[in-house]
Amino acid sequence: MNKIGRIYFLVGVICVFLTILFTPVFAQAIAINSDAAVLIDAVSGRVLWQKNAETPLPPASTTKILTAVTAIDLSDCDQVCQISPLAAAVGESSIHLQAGECLTLLDLLQGALIRSGNDASYAIGEAVAGTEPLFVSLMNLKAQALGAKTVQFNNTNGLPSEGHVVSALDLALIARYGMTKDVFTDIVKKRTATIGEGSSRRTIKSTNKLLWQSDSITGIKTGTTDDAGACLVASMERDGIKLISVVFNSPSRYDESLRLLNYGMDNYSSIQTVKKGDIIAAVPVLNGESKYVRLVTANEGYTLCSKEEIDGLQVEWNFKQNLKAPIKKEEPLGVMIVKNTKEEVIQKIDLLAVNEVKSNDIFGVWADKIKDFLFGYRND
Repeated sequence: MNKIGRIYFLVGVICVFLTILFTPVFAQAIAINSDAAVLIDAVSGRVLWQKNAETPLPPASTTKILTAVTAIDLSDCDQVCQISPLAAAVGESSIHLQAGECLTLLDLLQGALIRSGNDASYAIGEAVAGTEPLFVSLMNLKAQALGAKTVQFNNTNGLPSEGHVVSALDLALIARYGMTKDVFTDIVKKRTATIGEGSSRRTIKSTNKLLWQSDSITGIKTGTTDDAGACLVASMERDGIKLISVVFNSPSRYDESLRLLNYGMDNYSSIQTVKKGDIIAAVPVLNGESKYVRLVTANEGYTLCSKEEIDGLQVEWNFKQNLKAPIKKEEPLGVMIVKNTKEEVIQKIDLLAVNEVKSNDIFGVWADKIKDFLFGYRND
């Protein structure tokens, strides 16, 4: 081999070495050109990837996710709703409701979530709260109750309105809650649906084209206005892993959403840390008929971990100190915390008392009896 050949050979060896060394890093890199985006684990809520995820932005028709979950929590989906002239007059994206016709709330939810009907969303607000403005107030309260900090909605459908905003992270949080509701999950995964009866019967087709691109896609909702750009909240389930992505003002919302979701599937694994009812500890109890109370996990412990995190998981148990009887069965007395090597909390599970512990303090016993006598009336 001549000198030139040796140089080319050396360069080749170096290139192979660098490729092997940096391939894991490149494999995990992902370029998203949306103004804001986030990917979360739908089970734990853990953020797996984010870009400007806490910046409030106009969400367009993804607003209807909060409209739907608020209505589902407040009303019976079999409720019959008469369409008002105000609802029928709402324009742009529409399921062409007519004033005076009657549909069930479930029909309207499907019209809003599947076909993105602005008229259906307005009708939902009127049916549940009497007026859309009052229902919007309930939506904002619901968002706050779910822990969303940036929600400020002015309508039920996401039509352009000054100050109508939410962050990608908060919208993912709301969508995650929605995906715990059977009615919601059944609707958002549908490609088509037939709603209404008689003259009100109509077939609608989903605006979410991602549903046709992969059988693993389980929803959720599109949104498009000139102000917000192209938005999409998407979900995927595969091999026990459930993910939710959000993109705002994306130049290619379906491609970017699919890349985010596949990134999560390719780089994370579902790990079971505990089973529901696992006994974690026996904690001392003062003034109790029993000296200890056993603590068990409140639910199944699944968390998503990257391949690098699996071997470095750390578990902490925090118990209430100086416990005194009486203690009620299933009373929360501690928490199990799972952290990764960066000390980031990736899972929390409540620890509950497995049994009741009565007090052996005579004064405490009589105090409980007096309290039961005064306030513990029953209609047996």
